[in-house]
Amino acid sequence: MKETATGTRNEAFAATSGGGVVWRRFRRERVALVALIGLIAVVLLCFVGEPILARLLGHGPDEPFPVPILEANPHPLGWWSHVQTADGRELLPLGGDGPLQRDELLRLLAGGQVSLAIAFIATMIALLIGTVLGTLSGYFAGAVDTAISRTTELFMSFPLLLLVIALGQTAAQRFQSWTLHGLFQPGVLGLAVVIGLFSWFYPALVVRTLVISLREQEFIEAAHMTGARDWRIIRRHLLPHLSGPLIVWGTLVGAGVIVLEASLSVLNFGVRLGTASWGSMLAQSWGTLLNYNPNQGSLIAGATSTLVKTAPAAALFVTVLCLALVGDGLRSALDPRTQT
Repeated sequence: MKETATGTRNEAFAATSGGGVVWRRFRRERVALVALIGLIAVVLLCFVGEPILARLLGHGPDEPFPVPILEANPHPLGWWSHVQTADGRELLPLGGDGPLQRDELLRLLAGGQVSLAIAFIATMIALLIGTVLGTLSGYFAGAVDTAISRTTELFMSFPLLLLVIALGQTAAQRFQSWTLHGLFQPGVLGLAVVIGLFSWFYPALVVRTLVISLREQEFIEAAHMTGARDWRIIRRHLLPHLSGPLIVWGTLVGAGVIVLEASLSVLNFGVRLGTASWGSMLAQSWGTLLNYNPNQGSLIAGATSTLVKTAPAAALFVTVLCLALVGDGLRSALDPRTQT
């Protein structure tokens, strides 16, 4: 009986705690909930499904299968195609990706790994820098606020895409060899770091605005009266109030980074050729800005298909849409004016 009462109290506490209230509000956002399920499915397919599928198929995403049919017909192999090799028949569930006839399905999932990894790393860097600078600017005010605000406005005055192209390529070359013992493809970590270093402006402005409003609250004044140091107030009283808005902004920044990576690939400034990402796959099938074929939409005339063109675009669109919808659902769930 005592254990039952204890369990009931724990369940009631979980239901009325901050996390329980937010989750209950979020579940009422049906579209956002479906988007969250879709986003989890995309992540699991890319990071868990791709290694399992590669082991079952017996080949990797970068393994080519050039076949003699290319001499007469340069189009990639179609759905559920088999390729005869020295080791036997190889199955390509979604066909080939072009002249090299690499497995389109495996490259789509491996490309998702790269694009999502870049988005996650760049978002973490942007939120970290934005949180630190925004908190310092909003809390200390005065000369600190002026210096950080003017620096932020200076960077925001330049178009982000051109800024990454102009300054990022020089910096990214220095990170080409950073793979963390083979965890990332060469150049992926460098591109993520560069994008993150140029994406902290809006999170910094949001954090600054929130901190300015929070520092006038009574609980901050009470902390000052007890003799708490500034850094303790920031760590114990301000940062917990920033977690919700930062999570929402994280989904939006992540969606923007995925689109930015694809844009850089189309401009021929993304991940290096040969590394699968959704952006590089779009650039391979549609061509880049510097070598676009208006008749075929590809660098190699005829060496593409409708599936090769649309699959990475659809994966990118679904992921970005899910991130945006999840962010909108979290915004509503974290709004204190929303009914519980």
